[in-house]
Amino acid sequence: MAKAPVLTPQAIDFPRWYQDLVGKAELADNGPVRGTMVIRPYGYGLWERMQAEMDTRIKGTGAQNAYFPLLIPQSYFAKEAEHVEGFAPELAVVTHGGGKELEEPAVVRPTSEMVINDYFSKWVQSYRDLPLLINQWANVVRWELRPRIFLRTTEFLWQEGHTAHATYEDARDFAAHIHRDVYEDFMVNVLAMDTVPGRKTVKERFAGAINTLTLEGMMGDGKAIQMATSHELGQNFAKAFNTRYLSKEGRQELVWQTSWGSTTRIRRPGDGTRRRQRPAGPAAPRRDPGRGPRDQGRRRGSGQGPRDRRPAEGGGCTRARGRPHGRALRPPRRRLGAQGRTRTHRGRPP
Repeated sequence: MAKAPVLTPQAIDFPRWYQDLVGKAELADNGPVRGTMVIRPYGYGLWERMQAEMDTRIKGTGAQNAYFPLLIPQSYFAKEAEHVEGFAPELAVVTHGGGKELEEPAVVRPTSEMVINDYFSKWVQSYRDLPLLINQWANVVRWELRPRIFLRTTEFLWQEGHTAHATYEDARDFAAHIHRDVYEDFMVNVLAMDTVPGRKTVKERFAGAINTLTLEGMMGDGKAIQMATSHELGQNFAKAFNTRYLSKEGRQELVWQTSWGSTTRIRRPGDGTRRRQRPAGPAAPRRDPGRGPRDQGRRRGSGQGPRDRRPAEGGGCTRARGRPHGRALRPPRRRLGAQGRTRTHRGRPP
């Protein structure tokens, strides 16, 4: 009797194959509240490495990391009508705290344009304060009706960048710089992931943006999934929060803004339908070849306490038998047969 496959074949049920892969690799589990997830140690190790790679690129643009509150006054969301309309169905709202009803409900952060722009209006006074480049690593909550681990969850981890500029051209060029030199460079050269760069249609733009640049990943079932976006916000939020600066000419001017973000969605497993065309980067924590994730904390065959779980210096994924991605096999060796004929044997990994 044939053994059941470890994973559901993609051709039979692609969504089930994906769920099987996440479970067998011990990347994450479903959380106790619908739409939440528990990211397991190996899955979180992947996120930490991706975070480090991307953080280096973000800081290379001149942006600095900061942190803003998880709870945002509901009144803030009334300041930019298009933004509110786009997020209203996804909001989680806190109405009680400390056993009492709150005077003003607080929205659990779905994104931080509102609270960050409130502080931008305080921090920006002169052209000397521009450009103001801020990045935040945080979690956000957007109520999800059809959750799927990593792809669509109610709570997820991400980074979100927010900037203010003196001119439209400066803001436009910075949004394109993030799109190309941070996100696309990271996904292509670190994750070895094929992406499709493009521009969102008017209906698909981020709520409150005048233009949205996107990177789409193609799944094995032919569907596209949004991996990262970079938005030109124009002056919409500057008008809502009256974020102005004193120009060199002595005039009060509205700033031009961008926002951009990527999430744990980029941790999705690849579709497995094509071989990598380049070596994998340092995103994956190293596992001992031939051992499952449950064995990583034990010494081989001895059971004498935990193994040092620090990733090897330089990172890099490993395949079965310890052969790194992108490393060529030795050429076939020729041996002399019993009758003087030569036989060709497969090369073994170095």
